Amino acid sequence: MQAENLLGEQMENPMVRLSYAYATDLIQARLRLINADLTERNRRQIVRSMSSRIKSAESICKKLVKKGHAVTFENAVSVLNDIAGIRVVCYFCDDIYQIAAELQRQSDFRIIKKKDYVKNPKQSGYQSIHLIVGVPVTYRDQTKEMRVEIQIRSFAMDYWAELDAQMCYKKDAGQILHVEREIRDYSDVIAKVDNRMLELRKRIEEM
Repeated sequence: MQAENLLGEQMENPMVRLSYAYATDLIQARLRLINADLTERNRRQIVRSMSSRIKSAESICKKLVKKGHAVTFENAVSVLNDIAGIRVVCYFCDDIYQIAAELQRQSDFRIIKKKDYVKNPKQSGYQSIHLIVGVPVTYRDQTKEMRVEIQIRSFAMDYWAELDAQMCYKKDAGQILHVEREIRDYSDVIAKVDNRMLELRKRIEEM
């Protein structure tokens, strides 16, 4: 508890919180430019919604313990890639790759890691592309790189992920196994609908 309280105090330091917030603001501003560019090129809206968050000290502690690390501020900022996070929701599944490609072309951001859970879904059925991006934050004469996780998914993938989180929240082990199996099946169904809607859109565009 003492370690958690100390971590909480350090994470609530205004310079720490504002540095992460500044990094997410920079990426969101760039994403708005990317959306405007892709919307013009594709002649349709690409991004449906965008949101950001900074993990609470409690969530950071739980993740450090889960990963087998001591609960310290130093471990939090060096080990965890998702203290700051942005979620981008697109209308169609091919939009995900357009946005990811544009982010990777930005010369002032560093792509640290990319995970494609669309081509290779998690065992739970979860689908999304995750990018860990290093963002330079400069104050006075010092520049430090802040890591931000960007999740890019389609509207259908986001719908499934939200329902998964709601239905599996605080269930006991006996119930959760049955629920997880059924939700995983629904992930396949939603993915098929996602792809069929993409095919329909392409047919309309060819008319």
